[in-house]
Amino acid sequence: MLNLPIPVRDYIDNLTVDTLSPAYLLAKKDGRLSNWGGKWSVYGITNLQQEKYVAEQLFFLEGLLPLDEVPIFLPCIKIKDEIFADVHLFSGDEGDWVLLLDATLEEKQRSLMQQKGNDLSLLRKKQAKVLNQYFSKNDPEDLAKDMLDLELKGERKDITILFADIRGFTAYSENNPPDIVFKTLNLYLLTIIQPILEEAGMVDKIIGDAVMGLFGVLASTGSAQTHAVKAALKMIEAIKNINTQQSNNSSALDIGIGIASGPVALGIIDSKNGKTFSAIGYHVNFAVSLENQASSSEIIIDVNTFNKIDNMQEYFLPTTFLDEGTQEPKKIYSYLVK
Repeated sequence: MLNLPIPVRDYIDNLTVDTLSPAYLLAKKDGRLSNWGGKWSVYGITNLQQEKYVAEQLFFLEGLLPLDEVPIFLPCIKIKDEIFADVHLFSGDEGDWVLLLDATLEEKQRSLMQQKGNDLSLLRKKQAKVLNQYFSKNDPEDLAKDMLDLELKGERKDITILFADIRGFTAYSENNPPDIVFKTLNLYLLTIIQPILEEAGMVDKIIGDAVMGLFGVLASTGSAQTHAVKAALKMIEAIKNINTQQSNNSSALDIGIGIASGPVALGIIDSKNGKTFSAIGYHVNFAVSLENQASSSEIIIDVNTFNKIDNMQEYFLPTTFLDEGTQEPKKIYSYLVK
């Protein structure tokens, strides 16, 4: 185990962030380097010199030393090409301490989330245009306010409904600080939303750590059922990729997915908070029930979905499901993705 000075260990103990590859130094009150240690090589820094001014050796500390007793936190500072660190500065009896904690993975995840956010924004604009065409509107910006006719009468349509829920997130949220919880939730939600949009689906609802997607509402090539199953497979693969990148395996999460197909009522629900497009019906509830039964990395689909996915049928094994309020078990199909 890395031998850290007591002030550095005490400071780390009070942090709510992961203590990755710590590197530290002690600067005298005149700004000269007194002592250093830890994993400086991780940050590409190997030539620190004692008694030289710290700010002359580390550019990101220019103008910050000496401290005036108030700790300073600099998040995700670029140290060298593709190397980032959270920089903590705090005072001690011997001088000013500087602590670096590796934030390279965090920065990559932030960049990934930003890129996914940009991609989602473009996909949503594309989706709005397609939805606009479907309802014969002229201006996608006026889509919400111009769908009053649909709000009044609605319509019935055969579609496919997908529910995906992040497994173990309640326990995760109880054992981690709120900032980490919401950062993780945003990362996972963005990851499972994008495949829905890529496969011509609509994100109908985000309920806590669960997402509801609709397929067959927007015009697309191929069956709605095929698009939904492809989106589910993409979700699980994307989640596995995130978990592989996580430095702390205990933070790895997974998802379970339920998919059902059939006629539902589509329309606009008007409330004091605005208008929302929604699907209502038995098959929506059935998709929820299937998702509740699914284990981690499992996709459970109903017969209507199975009959329309052609060459992907070979992945799914038949099983049964006893729907609430019925005597006879329903035939369903399951695929546990390895």
